[in-house]
Amino acid sequence: MIPKLWWWILAAAGVVLLVLLRRVARRALRRWAWRVALRTRRELGFRLNPVTVTRKQRLKADLMDDPKLRARITAQAGETGREEASLLADVSLYLDEIIPNFNLITTYTFGKRLAGWLLRTCYRVRIGRSAEAALNRIPRDASVVYVMNHRSNADYLLVAFLLANRVSISYAVGEWARVWPLERLFRSFGSFFVRRRFRDPLYHAVLERYVQRAVAQGTTQGIFIEGGLSRDGGLQAPKLGLLDYMLRAGAKDLVFIPVGINYDRVVEDSNLVRESIGKPRRSPIALVRRTSLWLLGLVWRGATGRFHRFGYAVANFGPPIHARAVLAGADLRTLDWEARRPLLEAFADSLLRAVGAQVPITPVAAVAWVYRSLDDPAPGRAQVRDHLLEVLAGAQERGLPLYLPRGSFQRAFDVGLRVLLLRRILVLEGGRLLLPAHKASLLAYYAQGVAHLLDRAQTPCP
Repeated sequence: MIPKLWWWILAAAGVVLLVLLRRVARRALRRWAWRVALRTRRELGFRLNPVTVTRKQRLKADLMDDPKLRARITAQAGETGREEASLLADVSLYLDEIIPNFNLITTYTFGKRLAGWLLRTCYRVRIGRSAEAALNRIPRDASVVYVMNHRSNADYLLVAFLLANRVSISYAVGEWARVWPLERLFRSFGSFFVRRRFRDPLYHAVLERYVQRAVAQGTTQGIFIEGGLSRDGGLQAPKLGLLDYMLRAGAKDLVFIPVGINYDRVVEDSNLVRESIGKPRRSPIALVRRTSLWLLGLVWRGATGRFHRFGYAVANFGPPIHARAVLAGADLRTLDWEARRPLLEAFADSLLRAVGAQVPITPVAAVAWVYRSLDDPAPGRAQVRDHLLEVLAGAQERGLPLYLPRGSFQRAFDVGLRVLLLRRILVLEGGRLLLPAHKASLLAYYAQGVAHLLDRAQTPCP
């Protein structure tokens, strides 16, 4: 009896000790995290977004009590016959889904370093153009929105990394990222999730009030004007939803900064091209298997010293666009949808043109466009080079957003052709460059990304 009793006493003491150690460890971890967060915040040198740093539960409670949202709930209850308590439960679920859970340590201690390592491992990361002087003149109390074209899911990392020492951006992220561990990561970075093509009017009312609160409080946001990834490489028609919410937020000064993004290789290009030519999407299992094999191939080439970076990843930042000046003082809050839609469409088109004017002409895109512009189905290397140098000279004369490695036209040709040959998009045989039939759509994808710019380089100067 005595030995058995002592075993029970020791077991109980062990459980109590584990509980105490757990509490001590949690307190120590919290104190460490708090010290790191304070040090990181002091080192940043800029003001963090007021909405993203607000505790999620507090922000949720404030939005649940929002008078405009409450009025929408009451109106929908009357229209549908549902009880308000049921609609409030839906609102609570939507807010849990939308509101980010920003973590300063995850973003600026680990996230920034991880993003930098990933990007620099795969690309030569560059800022091509930066309207630094104009950006510095933006008032501190203005609400700023970075408006970008959407080339790759790496866009989130690229722009956030390039701006990490200047501003914290809250992104609108699609449903593709609502999988573990991406969902937790994006939430900790301050991003909010948006359901595409979801028709519930109550959901859009909740999203509208969240976005408007963020804009009114000066949260710096990042949106993709096209709404989703470009499947064919060209710019897509602008989406109006988030733009409509922002312009009716009542911000004192709403400023849009156009950002053009381009890559010498878009990681998911084969899947995007596959969708653009009407082929069915790969199943999730097939996609995971293909991605895993691709990653293993990269690791193997890195281990054997045969890994080559994908080329350049470049972002251009254009001059700020003040919404009040473009809209000529029109207050969209006082207009119904039919009255404000033409104004929204005109404003969105102007933003799309501004973004398109900043899309970098990278080496691969330039070589791809030149190859497709030649009538010869198998041009010689020298023929492609000479035509490219002529096109780049014309583009530079017109002030188009060229990115020239080391400032050299010849270097741009060498880099672009090298990437295309390594990927077997073009094949060099007997001094001539051949395009395999199954790679034609992939070459067109990269050419189409800068066609709206380089087509202008072929017209005579006025």
